[in-house]
Amino acid sequence: MEHLGAKNWIDLGDWGKGMDEFKLPTSDELVGKEFKLYFSTKNRVINYIFHDISSLSWEVIEGPDKGQSGAEKYEAIRVAQEIYFVDFVRDSLPSVSVSMALDLNTRNATVLIAIVPNKEEVSQSFVDRLGKGLDLSTTKVEIMHANINQPPNLEPIGHHERTSDLVDKRIKYTYSNKHVYEHIYLNDRFFTWHCLVGVEKGLADTEICDCFKIAPDVYLFTWREKVMPTFGVVIINLKEMRSNGKTFGLDVSSGKIINFSMGSLAVPINETSHF
Repeated sequence: MEHLGAKNWIDLGDWGKGMDEFKLPTSDELVGKEFKLYFSTKNRVINYIFHDISSLSWEVIEGPDKGQSGAEKYEAIRVAQEIYFVDFVRDSLPSVSVSMALDLNTRNATVLIAIVPNKEEVSQSFVDRLGKGLDLSTTKVEIMHANINQPPNLEPIGHHERTSDLVDKRIKYTYSNKHVYEHIYLNDRFFTWHCLVGVEKGLADTEICDCFKIAPDVYLFTWREKVMPTFGVVIINLKEMRSNGKTFGLDVSSGKIINFSMGSLAVPINETSHF
């Protein structure tokens, strides 16, 4: 019997090469704009200024980290009408990434802060983590909701609601002719990925996930892997049948933090009804 071992899983740096063949182009539509994000927790307000197609600055105006600021290199992709995926890795904290779904139609934003573990945290076994009551994934993610340019005293904090719309769907995602995966959405908190073509061909796993409805047929989907210390996030547009997003994580072999964007063409395979 053949056993699956660590050698079957590919280093993150190698795995991500070429997964942007079908990614939508970088958008310049946010250039020159300024957004204040009023978050639903901790009275946090952060101001973002998009200076050009790749540079932004931010400042915490209210909240626990008031006064903190930074300048970052970012990427923005227009994934639907007035809906953008914005992503950057903190220049001063390269183990921290910030990903946003900005919906200018509803003035709602969902922001995900991902923190990749260090090698010591990754080295803890599943058994040890279970014994300590820890999450099986060593990657940490904070999900926050905000209004865009609308203080809560004028309008309640908007939310992109959690959704089960994808549950029971099986969708094939083609990132390139060398990268093809299928996703099977099992329930509100778990999905299975399976590599059909590529360096991981034949590998599959079931991961923790979160899904939010941004607009009709447009979803923010995020997951954290157990075997590889990674965080993935995509915006899936089922109207246009494609996804765009990124993967962020620790390349265990080299110890380097990897961040790469990706985009795919989507094809529904089937939908299962259990009841």
